[in-house]
Amino acid sequence: MTINTLAADLVMDRTTLGRNILPLERDGLITVEKGSRDHRSKELRLTKAGAARFRTATKGWTQAQRQFAAAFAARRTIDLRALLHAVAATDLSTTGAGAEGNPKPG
Repeated sequence: MTINTLAADLVMDRTTLGRNILPLERDGLITVEKGSRDHRSKELRLTKAGAARFRTATKGWTQAQRQFAAAFAARRTIDLRALLHAVAATDLSTTGAGAEGNPKPG
């Protein structure tokens, strides 16, 4: 995956993502390589060590999600996730919302 694609998927500035991946690269969890299709781009690749760390982290994340769902009830958990998804997917530059979240006067 390219850095630009990952930044878009994470709803994150590309420069910020670039700084955040440095420790992952330093620790040997990812590699940053020239793009296979466009050599001007950079692609991120998970190393074997990174894949092992990811599998370990996934187990903990799954447990945390179960505990969250148990604490907040399944329906409420689904609603909260849907709301968070909507927030992350909203392009605030085109919504026409004012500073308080109210529509701008037309």
